[in-house]
Amino acid sequence: MSDSEGAKILVVVSADGDCGSIVGMLTDAGYQAQPVVEPDLLQAIIQEAPPGCIIVPYGLRGPDGGTSLVESLKSDTIYGHLPMITTLPAAALRGIDWGDVQVDDFLLEPFERDTLLARVQICLARAQRDQDANPLTGLPGNLAIIREAESRLKKDTPFCVAYLDLDNFKPFNDKYGFLRGDEVLRMTARIVVNAVRALNRNDTHVGHVGGDDFIFILPPGVAQSTCDEVTKNFDLLIPNFYDAEDRIRGAIHSIDRQGDSRTFSLMTCSIAVVDTSLHPVKHIADISARAAQVKKLAKSVEGSNTYFDRRA
Repeated sequence: MSDSEGAKILVVVSADGDCGSIVGMLTDAGYQAQPVVEPDLLQAIIQEAPPGCIIVPYGLRGPDGGTSLVESLKSDTIYGHLPMITTLPAAALRGIDWGDVQVDDFLLEPFERDTLLARVQICLARAQRDQDANPLTGLPGNLAIIREAESRLKKDTPFCVAYLDLDNFKPFNDKYGFLRGDEVLRMTARIVVNAVRALNRNDTHVGHVGGDDFIFILPPGVAQSTCDEVTKNFDLLIPNFYDAEDRIRGAIHSIDRQGDSRTFSLMTCSIAVVDTSLHPVKHIADISARAAQVKKLAKSVEGSNTYFDRRA
């Protein structure tokens, strides 16, 4: 079995299509194939657990009834990078301008097992190379984040880069194990995504650098309120990941980086923000350096907080 097999695949099933047979073929091949019979719920399903690939019938309408579901998903500023395959009858192939169809591949009906599995495997592998998606959260990784920031720098468009880091994540991971730590990271990703998505803007971006580091790019005017929303919801939800006795105590006993046993408070999150409207920069490295410096200051203060780089 290849690395891509076993991935979660969402299969949108339309009333007049044959996508139901795809679910059986993928399941037999070892994939986690999940049928979606209500397209209106697709975005919520993706956000809850981002899939490795989405298979959608060509021409199916989106939630607004106007644009196609494919177009609606691919225009999403957060999960639009996820690979997508569209299905259609062979008779419909002629006449389609594929330059206007934002999909990664297509499948012709009736579906043939070997072709289906090959297309899915190639699509997953290509997406992992090209999009650098984080395998845990499904969010874009380093390469996508850099491309987004550089695109804005080239256009000379002011923007904010918010760099979020979790405080006391390592001792939590050491005590409770990486599985519970992974759940904290997924929860953090959902909190950031929800706060950014609530802006309902197409000039935002969310990425997962790796580990407990997240990046979100925002317009300057909404950065403070968005970061406040993130820290508020993080503080509200994080106690649920601790055992009752630790939650009541407000601290855990674990091992520090020097190997010594000590007491750590419950996790908080620190956000460092670099606003290019305040500090004109020419290169992504300048933003990265500033963010790293401000993050150290933010982490030196107890509790969840947001620090803006206001240095000249």
